[in-house]
This record gives sequence, structure tokens and C-alpha cells, in this order.
Amino acid sequence: MRLLTVLFLIAVGLVAVNTSAAQAATGVTLRLTINKIHQIESPDNGTGNYFPEIRIGNGDLQRRDAVEDDDFNPSVFDPPWIFTQDVQVPDDTTKVPVLIRLWDEDGGLNGGDDKLDISPQNQDDDLELQYDIGTDTWTDPGDLLTPGQTYVEGDGDPNFPNAHDGKRAGIGFKIERISGPLPDTDVDGIPDVIERFGIRNPDDSMKFDLKQLGANPCRKTIIVWMDWMTGDAQHTHKPKDAALQELKRAFEDGPVKATQPCPYGVPLDDGVDFIPMVGTGIPEQNVMTEKDTAFANARAADLPKELAPYAHYTIFAHDLVAGKANSGQCCDPGRGNRDFIVTLGEWRTWCISGGPNGTLESSVVGDDFLKGDQIGVGPDLVCNSKIKKGSDDIQLMKVGSGPGVVFSGTARDQAGTVMHELGHALGLAHGGNSRTNYKPNYLSIMNYAYEPAGIPSGLDPAPRRLDYSRGAMPQLDRGRLDESKAIGPGDDYARWKISGRPEQYGPVDPVVDWLDWNVNGTEDPPTIAADINSEDDVCVLAGANNTVESTRMGDDLMFNDGIIQGPDNTCQSTPLAGSDDTGRDPILTDYDDWGHLKFDVSKPGGGAESGSEIDFVTAAKIEVGFQDFYTPDLATTKTVDKASAEPGDTLTYTVKVDNVGKGAAKTVKLTDTLPDGTAVARDLPDLAAGASRSETFTYAIPCATEDAATVTNSATVVGKNVAGGAEEDTSDNTGKASTAVKAPKLTLAASATPTAGSAEAVTTTLTVKNIGGASATGAKLTYKLPPEVYYSTALDKGAGPKPGTVSGGTLTWNLGTLAAGSTTTVAFTSRSSLLVVGGTVLTGQSQVSYGNAKGCSYAPATATSTSTVTETAPSRDPRPQGIWLAFPSMRTSELLARVQATDTRFDGIDGSTPDGQLSQHEVTAAITLAQLPPRNLRAELLTTYFNVGSRRINAATAVRTITIERLHLHTVGEAAKHAQQTLADPSLIGVTDAMVALVEINTGIAERY
Repeated sequence: MRLLTVLFLIAVGLVAVNTSAAQAATGVTLRLTINKIHQIESPDNGTGNYFPEIRIGNGDLQRRDAVEDDDFNPSVFDPPWIFTQDVQVPDDTTKVPVLIRLWDEDGGLNGGDDKLDISPQNQDDDLELQYDIGTDTWTDPGDLLTPGQTYVEGDGDPNFPNAHDGKRAGIGFKIERISGPLPDTDVDGIPDVIERFGIRNPDDSMKFDLKQLGANPCRKTIIVWMDWMTGDAQHTHKPKDAALQELKRAFEDGPVKATQPCPYGVPLDDGVDFIPMVGTGIPEQNVMTEKDTAFANARAADLPKELAPYAHYTIFAHDLVAGKANSGQCCDPGRGNRDFIVTLGEWRTWCISGGPNGTLESSVVGDDFLKGDQIGVGPDLVCNSKIKKGSDDIQLMKVGSGPGVVFSGTARDQAGTVMHELGHALGLAHGGNSRTNYKPNYLSIMNYAYEPAGIPSGLDPAPRRLDYSRGAMPQLDRGRLDESKAIGPGDDYARWKISGRPEQYGPVDPVVDWLDWNVNGTEDPPTIAADINSEDDVCVLAGANNTVESTRMGDDLMFNDGIIQGPDNTCQSTPLAGSDDTGRDPILTDYDDWGHLKFDVSKPGGGAESGSEIDFVTAAKIEVGFQDFYTPDLATTKTVDKASAEPGDTLTYTVKVDNVGKGAAKTVKLTDTLPDGTAVARDLPDLAAGASRSETFTYAIPCATEDAATVTNSATVVGKNVAGGAEEDTSDNTGKASTAVKAPKLTLAASATPTAGSAEAVTTTLTVKNIGGASATGAKLTYKLPPEVYYSTALDKGAGPKPGTVSGGTLTWNLGTLAAGSTTTVAFTSRSSLLVVGGTVLTGQSQVSYGNAKGCSYAPATATSTSTVTETAPSRDPRPQGIWLAFPSMRTSELLARVQATDTRFDGIDGSTPDGQLSQHEVTAAITLAQLPPRNLRAELLTTYFNVGSRRINAATAVRTITIERLHLHTVGEAAKHAQQTLADPSLIGVTDAMVALVEINTGIAERY
């Protein structure tokens, strides 16, 4: 198998070698005509007798009969001085040597024939020319002749090379290739020999190495010579390298078949070789068209004559019509409609344009300037101004762009314009084979919908495709459109617009759901009518006879195949009745541009004249319109019904979602994040550009929320563009609303008289402050008395207010509503028991509970206060019961209060209602009624209280008697408490023992100091 493969490869190689060898020379037939002989110097002192000697290529020398005359045209003689020769031009050159000699015929007596000098070269009588079959012109190796010079005079070389030779003469001639076109394998109008070996100088050095530049004899080649206006210090119109590379790639990718097999064995792929040749800078002028004399003069001066037969010519000029900013125009009929002009000198000079509402809403920034409803780029050549969000203004240039493109266009502007105008020169119209413009199904740089930016092949920033149409789209009938069907196969995006409605875009791929042809937002059942290329500038189209018979009206523009709108953008011409002219074509067809390009540059008349082309603002609006159509901008605004609120309040949030972008938003989802972190998601309907949607949410502020806190609710919206892509600008997708919380906050401070003797009045002060931002409601202040501390309102000498209730040692004040910032103070007095020994620390517990007006309850504020019981040295003179009965004056009110604080059993003993204080009458009743147990013990206990309360003895005073020791008592206080316990459960013996102990104390017998 390997051997067979090797043999096959060898055979292929031999075929390639033999094929190449078969093309080793190019056969041509040349004809030399001598049409003038002019005697300048007489060779024999009279009229000469002249005859020619000619050699073409390596052929034989050819002669004609001598003619005696001093000025004549020998081409009309019989036989004429016309010489024809078949020549095989070697494969490595395009030059054919041509030798021309002129002789004066003499007889033998005159020394033989004399050679005339017809060469301007010193010491050279002959014309030794080189005929270039590539350029069909000739030169001389000495470079003294201009290419193709048809009349030459010698400079005079006397007696050179022999005696009597070298007399001056003039000769007129022309050389022609009469064998028909040179081989042109790829039929692009550039002979193979030129594409292979280039165009050479007279000395055979290379002048234009087309092969090195990319030409291929088996792939179509397009050469464009580009001159440019030099501009000024701020700009130049010189073609950008990036633009030229884009053009090369676009043609390289064109679906144009290479000629296979190639007779020269050159490996190649399909495509077209685009060769840009950047020429000469010419002085700036404001306006120029391709038909102007200045255009023709520049071409004559700059386009090399040797290259001219094979090249298109253009100038990158400033403007076509002053102030119009048209991109260019084609074609110049002076050279077979091959040449065009590019005019981008007013491009990229406008930053913002007002939108459909006719009012510019954006503001000028920096040195930009305002003109009408547009904002222009200022002296810094930078677009500084940005459209106002939510307006319908149009951002023609990106903010910050400008340097390098103002007054010259971007690389894509240049590349797209060249490809568009060149398309005209290659035979294409704005609709391919017709002038019908803006066809959605015609995906070509020739279509204004895609010129010069290119065909969108995906959503931005996907690059746009610089291309001619490939003819793959089905036709569209504007009167019978089916919205359920897409346009056709492919990944591109089409554009359409009906009058009065925003432009629309949609993928051409059949997998899309539907296309809104009539821009009503609803998928209509088939079929509908819609003028989807309403921007078409056609007024009249030629009918089957391809000749317009209608009359041009107004400023409409007339062409062979149609009438289009003029500068006023309004059709004033109509089809002539009875002719086969028609108006705008209702059937929109695609066209295979690539398959119909007229590449053959040797054949004139291929171009389709365009008229003034699209202007910058229109092109920029279309370019930006595509991006805008797929650019929704969802903005979220959130408000709350209460700027401040209390815990327990319910807040109502309103979330408004606006689509401030230019494109519709789909798959819109709103997520509201409540202050506690809970997320609530809702699906919203699709939002068209400018549409809005409001949603409400509620939130109850928790009671635990602190005063001065801020509760914030945020809402975020997300969405997609109509193609399912993510929204680009999400900077305003989140809205927030905050509420300041005002809650009550009570503090409680408590203080008491630091020290006091037993049963003396102690003042306690309770201070309640509301340091919060809202009123406290239902405030309740309580104070729990320390053990062995007594309070009664009757004995309370404090500043008040007195407690509302006193129960079980707890004092309660109902404070009600306490305003924010308010302070409430309560001061009262209480007394410890006389039986509390000195040094005892008494601690009171206080608290205030409260809520707010919204039903919230709060943890109580608490405080403690302390007072230490002090002990006064006793006077050691206790008085018996009788003394206390006999002398009421000894029973002061203070003493009575001290007793009341110690033991309340005497309050009301006289049958009166207890009132929290001890009266003299109640004391008298307690003592005088003490005849039988246990009353006598009770009276003796009262006597003990009087003795302790008057500081005659103290509760801590030591006591000792036989009875007291038997009762295991040690102090006055213990004895008093024993008596209290005995009275609680009296028995005769117990009452007797307790009474004896107290009598011993009250009579001073038991005390031990």
C-alpha cells in the first residue's frame, strides 16, 4: 500500500512539473508599424534613400524596400513598413526585445549603406526597445524615452560606428500586441504574467511586485490605488492600516472559487486577493466628487500608468457636498465606472443626536458644542457628552472616543465604505441587482441597513461581518408576511423599519419564535402587510426593458435603471402611465453578490452609479440602533409610606421598575429583600422600552428593633434582552428605601438616704427617663421594700407622688404615657424595724415596665437603692409600762412612727380603722386593756418598742436573766421577736415566759451593757 502511495505522489508530481513546463512561455503576436521618417541631417548631401531593419524578439531581421524622401509615412506604402512576429515570452519575464534600425541605401561607389542615428542615447544609433506584454507599452533600457513614446529623434553621433554613419533622423512608430488578450486564468482582467511577475521598470527591476502583494493568477485579484487628502494638524484622511486589513480579510473570506486546477501548480484556497496600494497625499479641499476635474487630475498625476489598466482608483477626500457628511460615491464613467471616492471628512464629528421626540434632552459636556438638536465634538476631538438616561436621545459616538477618528472615521467606517463603493464599481446596487434599499433579507454591505458597520453576526460586542450577500435568504413579500417564520438560515441579525415605529432587529435563524414585522408587540396570524423597508429611497424602477421611461421630478435623481429620492428625501417622481416602469418593488429578494461581482477590470461599464451615499448621522443611528434594540436598562425606584415609624408598625413599600433603555426587557424578575433578610421574588411581565411596572411589599417592624435604628428594604430587578442575553448596565437595578425607627427607651435610677437609725425615715428617690425617640405607654413603676422595712402612705413624707397601690411590700406607680425625652421622679419615705441592728444594709429593688403605642412590650428597666442602719449608743434607762402610760408626752409622733414601722398590730387596736400610723389613743387602748394574757404580753412588747425607739436601749443590747437564758435569748431584739412569735401562737406558759423576759428588760434588770 505504501508503494502505491509513493507511486501516486510521484505521478502527481510529474503532472505538476509537466503542466508547469507546458506553461513555460507565453505566446503573443506583436506588430510594429513605422509611420513616420523625418530626415534631419542629409546622409549624402541630398535626400536619403531610407529602408528599415527590424527584429522582434528572437526572430529574424526584417527589411523593406528603400524609399527616397526626406519626410514620409511608410506605413501606407506597398508593402507597408509593418512588421509582425510571433513571440514566445519566457516564463520569467514580461519583456520582448524590439530592435529598430534605419539605413540610407548607397551604391558601392559611395562606400556602402549608412546607418542613421535614431537613438537619443550617445554613441548609439539603434532603438533597442523593451515591449512589456503586461502593460502593452515599451521603454528603452537607457530610460531616455517615456513609456510608449511614439516618435524619437537621434542625438547625432557623427561617423559612429563607421564613417558616414550617425547622421540624425526622426522616426515614428507604434508597437501592438495583436494576438488577443494575454492568458488570464482567473478572469479578473489582470493577465497571469502580471500577477506572477509583476510590473517592471525599463531596466527590468521590479516596480510593483503583485505576487508579493498577494496576487495569484488562479484567484481573482482586486487592486485599489488609494490617494488621500492630507488634512491638517489635527487629522489626516490617510487610510488606516486596520481598515486595509479588514478589507483583506473580508475578500479573503469571500465564497469565490479559485480556478482549479491551477496551470501553475500554485496551492490556493477559495477567496479573493484584495491588494490596497496606498498612494499619495494630496492637498485638502472641502468638497470633491469622483467626476470633478480635480479628481481626474490627481488620478492622472498619481496612478502609475503601468498599473492603471489593472487597478481601481479612489481618493479618501473630505466631503462630497459641504456639510452633508455623505460617505462617498461611485462611479466615474471616465474609466469604465471603475473608480470611486470616499468622503469621511465630516464623520465622527457628532456626539449626540436628538431622538424621535424631536427634543434634545442631554447636556453639553466639556468643549463639545450644541447645534440644533445635536451635540458636536469640540476642539479636543473627544466626545465628552453622554445622553441623559431615560431620554430618547441617541449616542452617536461612545463617550471618550474621538482621537484618530474625528474627521476621518473609524477603521470600520473606512473599510465598510470602500467595500460598499467598490461593490458599486463591481456592478452591485443597493439591493444587489436592484436599487431597492433596506431589504431585511439582503445581508450585504451594499444595504444601507448594514453600511458601513457591517452585518451583525451576534450581539455586541460580537464583531460585525464585513461582507457581500451570499444570496441564501428567501424572498419576502411585503404584502404577505408571516410573523411565525424567521427570515432564513444563519447566525446574522436582520433589521427592518416601518414608518412611524422604532426600528426592529431579529435573528434570521428559523429557530426564533417570531418576528414582529408590523411592530405591534403581538404575534399576528399569517399573513400581514407591513412596509418593512420604508426607508427605501426608490421612486421609480425600470421595468423589463431596463430603461426608465418616467420623468424625473423635483430634486429626485435619475439613473438608467431607476429614479431615487433627492436631497429632500421625498419621492416626487412617479411611474409613467402606460410604461413598464414600476414603483417600489413589493417583493424583496436576496441577491448573490459574490456570484455576480464583475471582477474583470479590463472590461468597462461594470460599475453601478450610486449617487450620494449614506451620511454619518444616519449610519451612526442605524449602528447604535442595533445595540440599543438589544440593550434594555432596568432601573428600580423604591419608596416607603413612612419615613419614620415605631416597632410594631407595618411599612408598605412601593417598587417601581422602569425600562429606561432603548430595548425591550424579557424574563424580568424582581427580588425584594426585606429588612430582616427575607427575600420575596416575583416574575414581572416583559417591559418594552419606556414601560414601567409597580409592585408593593409590606413589612412589620419587630418589637425588638432598637430606637434610632434604620430599617432598609432593597429591591433588585434582573432581566434579559429580547435575544435572551443578560442586561449590560445593572448599575441602577437596585433600589432602596429606609425608615428611621423611633422606639421608647426608659432608664431608671434609684437612690436612698445613705444612713439612718433603725425605724427612722429613709427617703428613696426613683427617676424614670425616656431617652428613646417615641412615647412609652403603660409605664408601671414598682419598688419592693427590703425585709423589715415598712411603708405607709400616712407616714410617707417624701415629695411624692405616692404609690397607687401598696401590696405585700411592693409599691406601685402607674405612670401612664411618658413622652420621648421626658423625666418622671418619685420620692417617698419608708422606715426599717426598730429590731434591725446597726450595720444592716437594706437594699430596695425597683423596676419600670412599659410598652409603645403599637402594642410592643419591652424589658423592664431596673435599679437598686441601699441604706445602712446606724446604731446610737443607748441611754440605758428603759421605762416600765406604767411610765409610758402615765406620761403620753413621752410618746412623740416620731416614736409612734418608729413603733408603727416595727409592728402594725397596734394600728386600729382601739377599734378604729387601721390607717398606717399609730395614734395616742391606740397606744392607750393597747396598754389599758392589757390585764389578761396574751394582752399583757402585747402591752409589754409595746413598752419594749418605746424603750428601743427612744434609744434607751437598742435591739442589740445584751440581756441575761434566768428566764431569758432559759429561753435562749441574748439581745433585746431577740426577746422582742420571741414575744412576736409567742403572740402568733400563744400559750399560757409561753406568754408568761415571754412577758417576764420583757418586764425584766423594760425595768432595766436584764440589760448587760
